[in-house]
Amino acid sequence: MNFISEIETSIQALFAAINAGFVQDTSTGQQQVSNWQQALSSSDIPAVRLVATELEVLNGYIQRNDVAGMGASFQKLAILTSQSALPLHAFGGIGDKIRELSQKLNSAGGNLQIIARQRAAGTAPAH
Repeated sequence: MNFISEIETSIQALFAAINAGFVQDTSTGQQQVSNWQQALSSSDIPAVRLVATELEVLNGYIQRNDVAGMGASFQKLAILTSQSALPLHAFGGIGDKIRELSQKLNSAGGNLQIIARQRAAGTAPAH
């Protein structure tokens, strides 16, 4: 499995756990985020370190089961991820995959914001 596919799988697993309201416990989401935070925190690239820092923020939201905070953090991760791909211009290469990943993060963040608003309004079950 390549790195980008592995990230996408982690995002899907994390989103599924969030959407289910962490029925078992929050460790499912926290483990996904911690793995990526560890992998990225040792980078010498400032943009990648910013992503690692935001992953730490996301982990705090997961721990508190703060869906609105998670949505905002996903969207910030989308921006940071997109910015890290700016110098990568090869079409069909890693830069395009990172930009695609950014779009998925943004979409997941937007969906989480909707879930948070629905829960706040009492129109969606909190699980």
